[in-house]
Amino acid sequence: MPELAELRLTADYINEAAKGKSFKNPKRNPVHKWDPLIIPRENYGITAQSRGKELILYMDQYPIRMSMGMSGHFRLTETGKEHKHSHLIFEAHDGTSLSFVDVRRFGKWWPNRYWSEDRGPDPTTEFGQFCDNLRDNLGRPAFNKPICEVLLNQKYFNGIGNYLRAEIIYRIPNLNPFLIARQALSIYFNEITELCYKIPLEAYLNGGGSIKDWDNPFGVKASTDKFMKCYGNPEMAKEKDKNGRMIWYHPKFKLDAKGVA
Repeated sequence: MPELAELRLTADYINEAAKGKSFKNPKRNPVHKWDPLIIPRENYGITAQSRGKELILYMDQYPIRMSMGMSGHFRLTETGKEHKHSHLIFEAHDGTSLSFVDVRRFGKWWPNRYWSEDRGPDPTTEFGQFCDNLRDNLGRPAFNKPICEVLLNQKYFNGIGNYLRAEIIYRIPNLNPFLIARQALSIYFNEITELCYKIPLEAYLNGGGSIKDWDNPFGVKASTDKFMKCYGNPEMAKEKDKNGRMIWYHPKFKLDAKGVA
């Protein structure tokens, strides 16, 4: 699933593809119930902004909150030559169309909605609020779980997904991924929060994670070898967490039959 870096690159692509264009006649795939009549139909501009794992598409001042699902992305094509799995199509007056393409159909959108209230601040663009949100909520039951699981909780780590959590934990040599999150944050608060800022930005600057079902929208091959030291590395240990997500981590923390590292 696209994570913080990939959503930011998606917003960049939309802004570049739509720059200077005037759009008309928005369409949606008839399999969806979303009604295009509630948004502008003629002469509107399009811009985008990302926040963690969410993106808002602005049609002038009208917002559409979006999540990309597993494979959702935007593509600019000639009008009439849109991808067959395009679910939203915004036709421009210059003969091109900007489309939301989602082969697996996990992507969602909510017309006239801004950011979700159940997602925390973006650790790269709202770092101070991100840290405050963690400090203010450390007493909650959510932090009774292992740090490897809590790093995927979007209420506190908006934008951090599977490959980012692996890279963040790996870069703190003595951090056991199965340590209870409250304890881990009490010991490594500065290290964890700083890496939640740095690693997504590093992924963004390297062109994204090139993770399964997602490709860089600009056609740039991501140089993941420059920052992916743990995720997907055959020398690392891996196992499914309690949520069924595969976690990659340093083998020195692999549990034995008695549950001891």
